[in-house]
Amino acid sequence: MEFTKYKLGDLMEVTRGMSLCGKHYATEGNLMRLTLGNFDYHNNCFKDDKSKDNLYFTGSVKKDFILNKDDIITPLTEQAIGLLGSTAKIPFSGKYIQSQDVALIKCNEKLYPDFAFYLIPSKMVRFQLSAAAQQTKIRHTSPDKIKDCTVWVPEYSVQKKIGDLLTTIDKKISINREINRNLEELAKQIYD
Repeated sequence: MEFTKYKLGDLMEVTRGMSLCGKHYATEGNLMRLTLGNFDYHNNCFKDDKSKDNLYFTGSVKKDFILNKDDIITPLTEQAIGLLGSTAKIPFSGKYIQSQDVALIKCNEKLYPDFAFYLIPSKMVRFQLSAAAQQTKIRHTSPDKIKDCTVWVPEYSVQKKIGDLLTTIDKKISINREINRNLEELAKQIYD
């Protein structure tokens, strides 16, 4: 199998989200703002952020910042070690607003999106992001630093096979986790 060396910026566009004014945060509404709490960085997937009660945004939002199902996002701030380089896919269209701490990944014709979803959290990319992160109490990266990471990727047809296989495995893992949660709840109810 042959691999080609690229900068991520040759394969994708990486854009920062919108700066959201806190006066428009609300406990209910139509649009939810994405936070770093939406990244399950241990399992590399999306999760509902339940750490705050004011996750809705009622101000005006440009259409470009309202995300669609399966859009790939990655954090730009590391509030927990291991967060930089993680990815998540948006579960529903028209519900989430991309905030400024979150980057949107849009692949070009050379990169299969499901392959990119697993490429960004790879050790190769995470190491480069970690090395380039601004060293403060909370580390940060930027769209330009993400695009500057060097990667080696196979041809598109191989990317598609790899991305599809890993996506199928992740879906099965997710289903098994849900089954386990349901069984734990059932066992608790029976015990009670």
